[in-house]
Formats: sequence, C-alpha cells, structure tokens
Amino acid sequence: MIHKPPSCLIVVDALDAPHGTEMFACIVARELHRRGWRLRFHTAHYARKRSAWAGLVTEMEVPVWHPHFWFLTRYELPCMVSAKFFRRVSRKFAPDVIWSPTTDTLAALCLRENAHTHVAPFFVHDPNDASMCPRLPAKWPEVCDLATAMSVHGTRQMQGARAAYGITRPVEVVWPGSMPPARDPVLPSFDRQPVRFGQFGRLYSMKGALFTVAAFAKCLRAGCHAELHFYGDGPQRGDAWELAASLGIAEKVVFHGSYHHTEMDRLMAEVDVGLMPSLYEGFGLVMLELMARGRPVISTDVGSSKEVLEAYDCGIVTPRADVDALASAMITAATEPERMRSMSLQARQSWQEHFTPRAFVDRLLAFWGRNGALLTEGEVVA
Repeated sequence: MIHKPPSCLIVVDALDAPHGTEMFACIVARELHRRGWRLRFHTAHYARKRSAWAGLVTEMEVPVWHPHFWFLTRYELPCMVSAKFFRRVSRKFAPDVIWSPTTDTLAALCLRENAHTHVAPFFVHDPNDASMCPRLPAKWPEVCDLATAMSVHGTRQMQGARAAYGITRPVEVVWPGSMPPARDPVLPSFDRQPVRFGQFGRLYSMKGALFTVAAFAKCLRAGCHAELHFYGDGPQRGDAWELAASLGIAEKVVFHGSYHHTEMDRLMAEVDVGLMPSLYEGFGLVMLELMARGRPVISTDVGSSKEVLEAYDCGIVTPRADVDALASAMITAATEPERMRSMSLQARQSWQEHFTPRAFVDRLLAFWGRNGALLTEGEVVA
C-alpha cells in the first residue's frame, strides 16, 4: 500500500511581485509543501530572474507552468494563452483541489475551462473588499458561480462580495496569515526618542501617503519627537516629498525606496509603530507582517483592520482620509509608551495565535473540506 499525498494546483495571474496575491499564493504553497503536499503553479506571468519568489519556488522544487513567449506583453494575452493550456495541465497533474488566491483574469478564464472537465473542486479566494473596491475584476461576476466555493478576508468583505457579484455559491470568511519572521523579533521599548513611524508598501494614491505626511506634520507641531519612514516606491513618492518640504518637515521624513520581502525583519526592526493609512485595502497583509514583529499598527478603517486591530487591542483605527484623526493617533503613539508597549505585546501574541501560516492553512483546509474537497493526510492507493 502506498500513501499518496494530497495535491493542489495553484492558479495565480502572476508570480513576480513581492506583495499582494503573489505573496498570498506563496504563503499557502510554502505551508502545504511543509505538510507534504504535491504542488503546481499555473500562472500567466513568471520571470525567474526577476520574480521575488524564484528562490522560494526553487527551494520547494515546485513546477511553474507559464507561457514562454517573450512577445506576449499585453496583460490579458498571457492569461488567455495560459487558460488555453489549463485543461492539459490540470488533467496531467490530476490535483485533488484547485485554488486561486485571486478573482482576476486568469482565475476567471480557468474556471470556464474547469467547468468543461471538472478535474477537481475549484476554490477561489477574493482578496478584494467589494463594498468599497474602486475597480472590481471585470470577468468575475460572469463566472463566480462556477467556483466550488469562495472565501474572503473578513465579514465586511463577505457582505460586499454577495452584494456586488450576486454569487449563489458558498461564501465564507477565512482570515489570512503572513510569512513568519526569520527570527524572534525584539519588541520596541518605546523608551527611546524619537518614536519612529513606518509605512510599508507601494506609494500609490490609494495607500494614503499624502495623508500620512499631513498628519505627521500635525504630530510634530503638537510637540512630539518623531520620525516618519517610507519603505517602498511608486508614483506618489515625489508628491509626498514635496508636501513634506512645503510643510517644513522634510528633514524628519525619510524615503528608503523599494525593498525585498526577505528584508522585512531588518526594516521593521527600524520602526516602532506601523502605519496603514490606505483609502482601500482588501485585507492589509502588511498589518499582519507588522503584528508578527510586535509593531502596533495605526490604520484607517479599510479591509479587516477594524476587525483585527480592535478585537486584539493591537492598534488604533481611524476613519479614511481623516488627517486630524490620523494625527491624533500618532500623538497617542508618541506620548503613551505604556499603552504602546501593551499593544506591541498583544500584536505579537495575536499573530502567533491566529495569523501564522499554519493557522491560516488550517482554516483554508477546513473551508475546502466543508465544501466538498475530500482531503486526508494521505490518500491510500493500491
């Protein structure tokens, strides 16, 4: 008798960027691989020399199927080519379950293909908050009922998905997790001055960098001794710097530029309090990355920030685009060290109890099992 390990085909539009759904896919892949699963990635965009995840994929020895045509530059064309090969790839691999961490183009196209073959249950995780998303996936409402079931990040996302898509398939909340720190973090003492605020991620308008700078100026005018650090790059970097200069606080604001996900331990150790002042987030995975390293988080009420930070008392939640409220939260962080130390400890403990890759994948497997995936620790075959 031979024990055949369970298998999963992971469908994701791209496998290059160090954040978002690519990170989400790799968190699941890494944990399933640790448990002995057989895995395959099916994607439309993967450049081994540029991918942030090439090292992890190579380490796990997980095959990646993607179009090998350099001239496929339009975003949807590689997805169309990849979807055309989906039937062949899925039949050959014969997975126990198919999963996508996104409702984007490739997942929608592959759902159509799977509807003809029914190779395996096809589960999709919607990373959006459809109740406030500025741009919902165009193809998803047409195919959502072809999915076996759909998971979402939180309660608000579940309500928004049902209203926006008209989906009749099961929709359940499955809280995500984040990559673990490479080593146990040293928690901030909040005894040192200045207090260092840090915002991580791409500098796009929806990430709220300009609100951060304006609120930080108010924090300094209130007499707080603090610094503001931006980690990441994007089109709003110049605007944020110009605003800081015009407010006379440029010497207190530091732009560190792009970073690799393997640098997170070092970079987050440089800050005391994390900031997520976004106008929109599906969940806000950077919130979990900060919590994993014991950093309290000041966040706007986007994604699942209110659901997580207030439930575990590890951060402060403010209304979106409210500079005064954001400044007030910064002042609190800079002037109430005991409260911040308590939040720091709560952040680390909450992550360890609820948001590790193991806890996340346990929730995901339970969701798959409740909705028809016949999974065991080892299928017995003759």
